[in-house]
Amino acid sequence: MVSCRGRAVVLACFVCVSLRGLLAQPVNATAEPSPETSAKQLVRGPSHALSPGEAEFIRQRKEVVLASLGRLNISSTADSVPHIALLGSGGGQRAAVALLGSLQQMGQDDLLDTLLYIGGVSGSTWTLALLYSDPQWSVNMEPVFSRLGGHRETTWLSLSTGPYRWLKTKSKDEDFSLSDIWGLLTSYLFMNHMDQRLLSDEASRDNTNPYPVYSAIEKECFNTNTTDAVWFEFTPHEAGFPELGHFVSTAYLGSGFEGGELKEQKPEMDMVQLQGIVGSALAHEDSIAEMVPSWMNMSTAGRPTAVKDHLRIYFTLNILLELLKSGIKDVTDLAKVEELQKRASDILLEEVPLHTMTKEEQVEELQRKNLALVASVQTWVAEMNIGLQKNAVTELMEVVLPLLIKWQWGTTENFLYAVKDSEVPDCLQSRVLNLIDGGIAINMPYEPFLGKKRDVDLLIAPEFSAGEMFETLTLARDYAAAVGKPFPVIHEQVLLDKDWPKDFYVFPGENDQPTIIFMPLFNRINCKDEAEVKARMVEYSTFQRPFSPEKIAALQEIARDNMRNNKDAIVREIQNAATRRQGRRNVTDSAL
Repeated sequence: MVSCRGRAVVLACFVCVSLRGLLAQPVNATAEPSPETSAKQLVRGPSHALSPGEAEFIRQRKEVVLASLGRLNISSTADSVPHIALLGSGGGQRAAVALLGSLQQMGQDDLLDTLLYIGGVSGSTWTLALLYSDPQWSVNMEPVFSRLGGHRETTWLSLSTGPYRWLKTKSKDEDFSLSDIWGLLTSYLFMNHMDQRLLSDEASRDNTNPYPVYSAIEKECFNTNTTDAVWFEFTPHEAGFPELGHFVSTAYLGSGFEGGELKEQKPEMDMVQLQGIVGSALAHEDSIAEMVPSWMNMSTAGRPTAVKDHLRIYFTLNILLELLKSGIKDVTDLAKVEELQKRASDILLEEVPLHTMTKEEQVEELQRKNLALVASVQTWVAEMNIGLQKNAVTELMEVVLPLLIKWQWGTTENFLYAVKDSEVPDCLQSRVLNLIDGGIAINMPYEPFLGKKRDVDLLIAPEFSAGEMFETLTLARDYAAAVGKPFPVIHEQVLLDKDWPKDFYVFPGENDQPTIIFMPLFNRINCKDEAEVKARMVEYSTFQRPFSPEKIAALQEIARDNMRNNKDAIVREIQNAATRRQGRRNVTDSAL
């Protein structure tokens, strides 16, 4: 576990005197695995081949793709089906909603069945988690849309409802972290759906839907620039580090391993927890840089650690209060939550002349602000009307505050602990992994689909990110160069379009490079100028309250229009991918 930071001792004192009660009971040890389970090959690697389960699924999925190509009048054969993946970028609820709209239009245009894979990072993974709760989602997406904009029948703070019971149960787990809180928020508050199924359950499904790949990064390896151990992927069959080639059976991710041997079997994380990990942008302080007040407006590198601590505590508390507001029905209590948010905002905006202070003075002053935040929460809880909701809020705060102090996100048992392999870097030597939002590194999941493992011919990448346009492309290009994987040429002239991009770009691959279709959400077709692009991004900004049904419908239509307007161009690139794949097949046959 991550140790408590010394500079947060004052907060720890508050936590220590809280009544942890039922939420702090130890977890019962899991029974020893059976000899049959122990004999299984649960950890695999180093290997850069598909898992047997994924390979078999892809073999069967190609039958669906081949039939779809025929309906589009694209020539292909069973042994030369093009490998096509759709990539869902990050971007919070904006990305989640836009990806749904894009997929719905692809379904209507008979393009959805051309996909072997769908990859997601950050906000797009919220949509994947929702979609794959239905084994037949690609056949009929209407239930998903109705659920997203539907009415929530219960409040999560009701002691009888699933969200509260889920939180109460998970808080007892040894690896409980802020990612679990975030997963609850995104699944229930933003996506209106809490799915407690297991990702490994999808391993036995048929070939109706494309194969899902969720991407995250390992925080310690990212912080130390250990390139070949940064990216982590989750699939129904395996989870692990694609560059290192080390994987664990998804059903056993989170169980205790040592030296590659299973020591303690633990329950697999459910989809709420997984959603919290892969969509946890706030887990890295740099991700909230755009929201800092002017008095903290300095480079991330120059920002004192005490300032980062204060920012993360404030923003996480604020998000948590948004979650609480969705569950509080008492008008008086609801008004007090809004008062607390205003008080917290005032504390954050209160200027501190950091440039005139010594480091010790900075720490002291920011600890004062932290204490003021905590005191505000204490006062608010004390003033709530007595009842079951007050009990629920009290218990929640008792769990969350220690996690805020530790800044504990995405902790899960390290299946590579004590593995004797010189390729396993120092950042993976501890007993736990710290898995967080992959969008912090690259806000588009290119990594799983580069190189020979999945041998992808065409990447369709609708761009929903809030960063500078084309940044995900150039970051992916640089990453591919660093790890020695093929990537198409990105001409500098294209980057000049960044403020007012076109709606469709093609970056053609040569030889073993994938071709990339890049489709900005807001573009020259739906925005009259760069000012309107910026205005749309503000309207659908990443960090805001859940969208209204009207806002969801409008954004879905924008995403659908982008796909609809470019159907012919997409079909053309699919044809090109099929032709390239057939050409490579002919060359192989000739060599034999």
